[in-house]
Amino acid sequence: MAEPEDPEETAAATSARGGRSTGMWAAVATLGAAAITGAVSLTTHFLPPSEAPDDQSATALSTRDASSEATTPVDSPSTATRAPSSGSAPRSALLEKLTGTWSGQVMSGSEPFTLTLVITSSCVEGGPCGTMTSDLLPCVGNITLVKIDDGPAFDFATGSFTSDSSSSCDLRTGGGDYFVLGDDVLSYKTGYDGSLHGTLRRVP
Repeated sequence: MAEPEDPEETAAATSARGGRSTGMWAAVATLGAAAITGAVSLTTHFLPPSEAPDDQSATALSTRDASSEATTPVDSPSTATRAPSSGSAPRSALLEKLTGTWSGQVMSGSEPFTLTLVITSSCVEGGPCGTMTSDLLPCVGNITLVKIDDGPAFDFATGSFTSDSSSSCDLRTGGGDYFVLGDDVLSYKTGYDGSLHGTLRRVP
């Protein structure tokens, strides 16, 4: 028959077991807390801080604006295309059509004669343009283009005559010999007295 246990010994043994158990759980809890703290520290160390939504939007917008400014072409005065003057191109085309040799019959009252007009490619308003020859006397005049009128009509003036011209040739320095340009046709008249008129055609 077993001897009854001493109540004091039983209580002491139970207390010892309970103490060991409590100490063990405390140690486990401490280790777990340390592990969690270490993991949080590592995560915080290696991961970059996240930006707030407003900061991310502002950063993206700033980047797009900078990219747009860098790629948008800017016109400078040196690269801008200049429009030609309104009168230069048409006048140049008209003078190009006039360039060449023209000849035809002109009437001086009731007397006909042949008039030949030679226009050089360097002809410009206010400058020498070629020669105008009449076989009536004869006269070979060096002509200057005074102006271009609507029509188009070319107003020529004779500045001088060649040495083989007649001394009776009339020097008309102020203009007045008008040639109206058509389709390979020049209508001629004088603005002095209207006594001279005729038609010249292009000579191949």
